[in-house]
Amino acid sequence: MSVDSTSNETWAYDFEYLGKRYRKRFKTQKEALRAEALKRSDLSKGLFSDEKITFGEAAQLFFENHSKPNKSSGGDDRAKIKVLTQLFGDKKLVDFTPLDIQNMRNYLQDKGLKVATINRYHGFTKALFNRMTLWRRFTGFNPACGVKLKPEFNAHVRWLSKDEIEKLKPCLHKKLYPYFMGALHTGMRLGELVNLTWENVTLTIRDIFVAKSKSGKSRHIPVNDALYKVLLNLYGVGKNPGDLVFGNLTDDAVAHRFKKACNKVGIKNMRWHDLRHSFASHLGMAGVNIFQISKWLGHASVTTTERYYAHLCPNYKREEMEKLNDLTSCLEGGSSNSRQTFVNLELAGIGNISKLPDVPDDKQEE
Repeated sequence: MSVDSTSNETWAYDFEYLGKRYRKRFKTQKEALRAEALKRSDLSKGLFSDEKITFGEAAQLFFENHSKPNKSSGGDDRAKIKVLTQLFGDKKLVDFTPLDIQNMRNYLQDKGLKVATINRYHGFTKALFNRMTLWRRFTGFNPACGVKLKPEFNAHVRWLSKDEIEKLKPCLHKKLYPYFMGALHTGMRLGELVNLTWENVTLTIRDIFVAKSKSGKSRHIPVNDALYKVLLNLYGVGKNPGDLVFGNLTDDAVAHRFKKACNKVGIKNMRWHDLRHSFASHLGMAGVNIFQISKWLGHASVTTTERYYAHLCPNYKREEMEKLNDLTSCLEGGSSNSRQTFVNLELAGIGNISKLPDVPDDKQEE
C-alpha cells in the first residue's frame, strides 16, 4: 500500500497505474487505505469513478434510480434536489469538503428553516454521496460525515381538537372527506392514502395493509367503526383489487382542498400532515401504549414516536415500572394482581358517522 501522512495532518494514497498517477487525501489513515484498495480494485476491473460528475448530475441520477423506485418520499427528495442544485449544481463531487456541508446548513438556517428540516437536507446529502460511492461514481470521504447533526428538541405538535374536527367535517368537500377520515383514523401518510388500493384492504377482518412506507417497513392497521362505514360507502359493487380506495385526487389536490377548508372555518396553522399528529395524539391521550402507536404510524424506531408524543402518554413508562412490584410483594406478605389494559382504537368523540356529510359538488368549488 502507498499511503502516507501529509504535512497538514491528513492521509493520502499516491500510486501509479498504467502510467497515470492517482492521489487523494483523507482525514484518517483507515479511510485512505480503504479508498486506495477500492480504487485499485476498480482500476483492475475496468471500473472508474467519475471525477467530473457534478452535484446536479448526481442528484438527478439519485432521484431517477433511487428516490422514485424505492421511496414514497420521492416528492420530498425532489424538493430538496431543487434547493441543493441551486446551491451546489455545478460543483464536482470530488471538490466537496465538510466546509461545504456546514455552509449549506448555515444557508438553510439563514432562510429560516428549522433544525429538523436542516437535518433532513443534511441526511439527504449524506445518502447521495453514499449512493454515488456504491455506484462507483464517487470515491473518497463523504463530506456530510464530517459535520455533526444538531439535536432536535421536542417541537410543538399541531393537532386537531375534537371541537375543531366537528367544526371542520361539514365543510369538507365530498371527494376530500374519505381522505380526511382515512388520515384521522389510521395515521397514514398522504402518499400512502393516495396510493392505497383495494387489494390491501380486507373489510371482512377490518384491516389495512400498508405494503410500502417511508421507513421501508410494511405494517397492518386495524379499521375502527368510523372508518369502516366510510370504506363500505366507497366500496360499492365491482371494485377491482387495483382500484384506488379513497379516490383519484393527487396529493397536492388533497392538501390544497384541506387548507382551503381549514381557512374557511378559521382553523389556523394546520397542514395535512397534522392529521397524522392528530391520530397519534388522541390515541396517546386515550392511554394507548406508545409502542403500539409507533407500530401503527410505521416509524422506523419508537424514538421518533417518543420525540413527538411521549408527553401525551404519561402512563406508559410508569406502567412498565409497575411490573417490578412482584419483586417485593413476597416480603410484604401480599401479591400484586396482574392487570390487563384493553385498548379501544375508536377515537372517542371523533368518529361514529353513518353517512357522508352534505357538501357542495365539484361545480360549486373553486
